[in-house]
Amino acid sequence: MKIIKDVTALEAIGTDSVRAVSYTTASGATGRFEVDLLLLHQGVTPNVNLANAAGIPLVWDEEQACFRPDVGPDGASPVAGIFVAGDGAGIGGALGAAERGRLAALKAIAALKPSSPVLGEAPQVRATLARALRGRAFLDRLYRPADAFRRPAPDTIVCRCEEVTARQITDAASLGCSGPNQLKSFLRTGMGPCQGRMCGLTVSELIADARGVSPAEIGYYRLRAPVKPITVAELASLPRDDSAMKSVERG
Repeated sequence: MKIIKDVTALEAIGTDSVRAVSYTTASGATGRFEVDLLLLHQGVTPNVNLANAAGIPLVWDEEQACFRPDVGPDGASPVAGIFVAGDGAGIGGALGAAERGRLAALKAIAALKPSSPVLGEAPQVRATLARALRGRAFLDRLYRPADAFRRPAPDTIVCRCEEVTARQITDAASLGCSGPNQLKSFLRTGMGPCQGRMCGLTVSELIADARGVSPAEIGYYRLRAPVKPITVAELASLPRDDSAMKSVERG
C-alpha cells in the first residue's frame, strides 16, 4: 500500500464512473492513478439527521468543524424524552461513544426508576469517559481537515443529487441567500435523495465563507422524516392512528 502525504488537490476523472484520480501535493508534485473506486470524507463528523428531524437544535463545534446536537453531558436533549448517545452527539471515539451510551442509559433509568441500584455506577462511568476523551482536543487539531477540502474549489460538484457546484452556491450567497434552507429555493440543494446528508456541512461552510461569518450564524438544513429514502409501498404501510399523526407534529 502506498501513502501519499500533503495532498492539496484531488480530481476524479471519468464520465459514467470514476476511472482515474489525479493529485497535487504541497511541493507541487503531481500524479495519477487508474482506479475504479474513490473514497472521500471531510473528517469524522456526527450523523445528525435523526436528531435534526426530531427537532433537537444543532450547535456548531469549531474544534471538530461540524454541527452536533445540543445535548448535555448525559446525552439529554432539549426535546423531552429524547437522548443522543455515542458519536451521534459529537465525535469522541469508539470507547468514548460506549461510555456516553451508558451515561444516557443511566439518565433514562433515573427518570423511570430513581431508586435503581444501577445508578450508583454513574461516577465510574464518568471517570471512564474522561479517560477515553483524554487527548481528544489534540487529535481534533492534529487531524483537522484542510480548508481546501471542506470548502472546495468553485468547479467542484457539492450537491451530487442536483449537480450543484461550489461556485453556484457562493454566487447565491452573494445574491443574498442567507443559509442552506433558503438555498433550496435558489438551487434545490439538499432536496435530492440524500436529503443533504452528503453536502450539508459543505453547503453551510461555503455560504458562511462567502458571507464572512461563522457557520454557527448560517445554520444547517432542516430535516424531516423520513431521514432516508423509502418506497411508496413502505410509506403506505405506515400506521394511521392518532399516535402516528402526533409523531410528525413536533416542530
